[in-house]
Amino acid sequence: IPTMEEKKRAEKKEEESLKILQESESAVSGTKLATKFQVSRQVIVQDIALLRAKNHDIISTHKGYVLLD
Repeated sequence: IPTMEEKKRAEKKEEESLKILQESESAVSGTKLATKFQVSRQVIVQDIALLRAKNHDIISTHKGYVLLD
C-alpha cells in the first residue's frame, strides 16, 4: 500500500511528465522521462497509461510520446 508521500511523489511525476510533453515541440522518449525521474521505462509506460485514463490525448510514436491536446 503506497504511503501518502509516495502518492504525492507519483502525482508530481505525472504532472511534470505532462508539462514536459506540453512544452516539447517533438516526441519525448520514455527513456528520457525515465532518466529524468530516475525510474524504469516501465514506470513511465504506466504513468502514460494513467494520464491517458485522465483523458490526455497522448500517442506513442517510434520516437516517443506526443501530447495532442
